[in-house]
Amino acid sequence: MKFFILAGGYGKRAEPLSLFKPKPAFPLGGIPLISLLLRQLRALGCADGFVNLHYLPGQVMAAVGPGRGLHFIEEGELSGSRVLRQALPFISDWLLAINGDTYLEIPLAELLHRAADGDSDGILVVRRDDSGRYARLRCAGDDFLESSEPRPGPGLMYAGVALFRKRAVERIDEANFFTSIQSRRLRFKTVLYDGIWLDIGTPASYFEANWQYMAHGADRRDCAVSDNVEISPQARVERSVLWENSRLGPGVHLSECIVTGNLELDNASLRGQIISRQGISPLFL
Repeated sequence: MKFFILAGGYGKRAEPLSLFKPKPAFPLGGIPLISLLLRQLRALGCADGFVNLHYLPGQVMAAVGPGRGLHFIEEGELSGSRVLRQALPFISDWLLAINGDTYLEIPLAELLHRAADGDSDGILVVRRDDSGRYARLRCAGDDFLESSEPRPGPGLMYAGVALFRKRAVERIDEANFFTSIQSRRLRFKTVLYDGIWLDIGTPASYFEANWQYMAHGADRRDCAVSDNVEISPQARVERSVLWENSRLGPGVHLSECIVTGNLELDNASLRGQIISRQGISPLFL
């Protein structure tokens, strides 16, 4: 089973955080998101795969770290879902595609069970959503019918993981693969997922995602701390997210803040702020 993590987007909704780091490299509980996804994949027996790169590619590669079986595809211009076609020479039947900007527990066993249960072109992982913020999926039973614009009220949404048969990858000719599925009349089934699902689309949702992730893993720390962070014993830091290479000196009091790393902070009392080398901005808008 080859996999493909889509990790090339700009993440404009996540600004100003995404000015310093691409979303797949955002840490959850101090560990980069893409690293958490790769740990899952390897635990599931998926050792070989692809990651597309475009925005701040070096940071994505650094977040991945060393390891065998991973192939990076750097795009000069983003091609959306069409980039999946670059894996075609290396796959025999199925390709597992994962969005690199959301966290979930990949239900591979359910996907493979559904794939073995018919002659579909692919399987989509879907979840229930009451927010109305995401594109709606219309289904008949477990058959996918179409994708539409977000609308108020409960419905189904794409959870960011799909299993594509090789013949379906061959037919992806649009940036949004849902457009290709519908125009090519491909047959896709669905698997309903109701486990942990974390959206890091905006700074506020990313902030909350840290506590949900840590609670899910029974991590009782009061702060989400990345590597190489120093906090003075005279500092007070409460429910804050600290990226790597941060130095918090005496007189610092932070509550519900994100520190984007690579900076030193002294004698500051802040609540609900994003603190970066470019300045301070509100976390909750």
